[in-house]
Amino acid sequence: MLNSLSILDEVAKKLKIDSKEIKFRKDLVGTSTAKVSEISWGKSKIGILKQNTTKVEWLVYSKIATKHKIPTPKIIAISKSSDVPWILLEKIPKSIHPKDWTKENIEAALREIAKLHSKFYNKTDSKEFDNIPVVNEIEWKTIKSNLISNINKALKIAEHYEGKTPLTKTDLEIVKKDLNSKDFIKKFLSSGQTLIHGGTWTYNFLQTSSKIYLLDWQECVIAPPAWDFLHFYDLLPFHVEGFRVKLNELPFTFNELLKIYIDEMKKNKINIKLADFKKSLRAAVSIQIAHLWSPLLKPDVIYLKGGRYYISRTLRLWPSRKAVRQHFSDLLEIRKLK
Repeated sequence: MLNSLSILDEVAKKLKIDSKEIKFRKDLVGTSTAKVSEISWGKSKIGILKQNTTKVEWLVYSKIATKHKIPTPKIIAISKSSDVPWILLEKIPKSIHPKDWTKENIEAALREIAKLHSKFYNKTDSKEFDNIPVVNEIEWKTIKSNLISNINKALKIAEHYEGKTPLTKTDLEIVKKDLNSKDFIKKFLSSGQTLIHGGTWTYNFLQTSSKIYLLDWQECVIAPPAWDFLHFYDLLPFHVEGFRVKLNELPFTFNELLKIYIDEMKKNKINIKLADFKKSLRAAVSIQIAHLWSPLLKPDVIYLKGGRYYISRTLRLWPSRKAVRQHFSDLLEIRKLK
């Protein structure tokens, strides 16, 4: 149920209706860290109420989404005056489930990411971005410390469960060496900075026949666009059904997806040098493994970032150790791009 009567009163005041008109429909389970409920009011109005949103997500909706055209659901009402900040968003019609995405859906989603990046590429000095985290040389020391900590923990697990973890000790040592290299952050930043979503896997998209929306903006950050592109490519083959994870074959090669992305950036008047983008991508691989995959390397539970848990003592709920190792092998091959 809704957290408190005060929020209902506040929502009602924003909507200029009596709080008794608001009906709780159901709680929604998803990847968001906020409490999400579906509510209705009037004869046919339905909205999605997100309570206890992060400061970053609140900033995106209150300032950035209202000022710039970015792929988010329409904002009906918003407030942070109560103890529990909330956002009321439009209810999106039934969307196409990621497992049913065709090549056209994948391409459309990737182009939407490129459009987002183009809009803010090297233009994030405005005060409206003041409270959004920034990946830069000043912040790198703290970021690196956290990433190395993740790798060191994963190394101990990989050593103890030798042969039973999809990320091997060798993989992790390669990443650790990369992160510790003197020119690493320079490589990562080589393709410029933009506002990135930070979690561009298929389950954070709502794609209808006519529109595309991105959900869960709490991890957005000012960082190289290569990181969002890589996150999209990296998690694209993973499909979730209950407690099962399927690894599907991609209908596009890596280079085909890269061309789609770069072409869309050019179409939006952003000309990134391909060599610089690839350099940034190679560095992004190590950050992706250290940030996302290393914390998942647990013997009893695989935690796929976003709130879904997979009980997997022998990793049997993965497609297979062999298949997942092939996935990481493909990911590490990006580091060798020329």
